Amino acid sequence: MTTFKKLGISKERTSYRVTPAVTRVNARLDADRMHKLEQLAKTTGLSLSDVIRDAIDHYAAAKQVQNGPSAYEIMQRIGFIGCAKGPKDLSTQYKKYLTESLQKKHGYR
Repeated sequence: MTTFKKLGISKERTSYRVTPAVTRVNARLDADRMHKLEQLAKTTGLSLSDVIRDAIDHYAAAKQVQNGPSAYEIMQRIGFIGCAKGPKDLSTQYKKYLTESLQKKHGYR
């Protein structure tokens, strides 16, 4: 929903600013959280409302990432996992296999 706020710039010309509709929210904060909120507003130069809006946006983005598929699930879905041939324990025994391969290629050093 969009609202239009009338800005009276001059008698001859009136302009309007498009602002998104907002809903007022009341929250109860303990003294520690209120102090943190005020400090954030003071150090960033933002209003209390802007700090709260930013915090909600950051929290929602973090939760969305957490609830998304894991890297393993993504790699499995696109076919990256299981596309190569090799020993099943290669990820944990790679030094052993690398040493054996180098010894075969170059002899013992």
